[in-house]
Amino acid sequence: MLRRGVMMRIAGALIGATLLSGCSTLQIAYTFAEDMLESRAEDYLDLSAEQEAELADHSAALIAWHRKTMLPTYAAFFNAQADIAEAGGWTRAQLAAAFTTFRALIDGTVRGAAPFVAKVLIGHTTPGKLAHLEARMAENNAERRAERAAETPEETLEGWIDRRVERMSRFSGTLSDGQVAIIRRHAARGMDRAMRWLDNRELRQGALVTFLRSEPTRADTARFVHRIILHAHEIVDPDYRAVSEARWKRREGMYFEVLSSLSDAQRQEVVSTLRSYAADMVRLAGV
Repeated sequence: MLRRGVMMRIAGALIGATLLSGCSTLQIAYTFAEDMLESRAEDYLDLSAEQEAELADHSAALIAWHRKTMLPTYAAFFNAQADIAEAGGWTRAQLAAAFTTFRALIDGTVRGAAPFVAKVLIGHTTPGKLAHLEARMAENNAERRAERAAETPEETLEGWIDRRVERMSRFSGTLSDGQVAIIRRHAARGMDRAMRWLDNRELRQGALVTFLRSEPTRADTARFVHRIILHAHEIVDPDYRAVSEARWKRREGMYFEVLSSLSDAQRQEVVSTLRSYAADMVRLAGV
């Protein structure tokens, strides 16, 4: 997902491969994760033959770190949530705590991945390399804006709803009409922020290019990667922090309503899925 720059592609791919794949596909996702990281980086970077080889090495090292370090932590989180579901479901305080922990997991993933990403980006600070990166970003941004402009608001909303329903169904099984209606209501509340998100994305990308143009050290690049992904308001678009926090609050409210409405069969499916995730993660981590 290079929605916030090339480094977001790499960190996002790791998060997506583990937290958004169905448990039955987790092994498959990990099998292809390294190739996915490489291909996404190659989409945006002008790589020499030597840099392609280095990218392969860095991608392999990143995947190895993620499997050993992050998967056991994810597994503990999933098992803890399964315990809550098995005991009857989440209180609002428990779900708020789960979201806080989940965001800390994302932070740990990005912080740990940042040094590996920096090793790749540090080789792309020359004018020619940066021109290539800027051109690819501009092309991608133009495509996304054209796609968004071609959609009616109703089509955009339906796409958001479909994605959220599909993700939640991976854990609970088929959602009821009432549960889909809850998702629809919460998704509709964020419709006015779609273009705002695109604007923020382009500001982040511009900040990345500006930063790389200063020929930073690898350590500085790693710190910047972490900040621009999770704390971009410290660098660009400070007002967007409120937008982002409001999105998290809407998401938490949506999950609470849907989880509170689960049938006994759906809740048992959630328990089974969470524990299956955790077992797969522990196995893949080799611990």
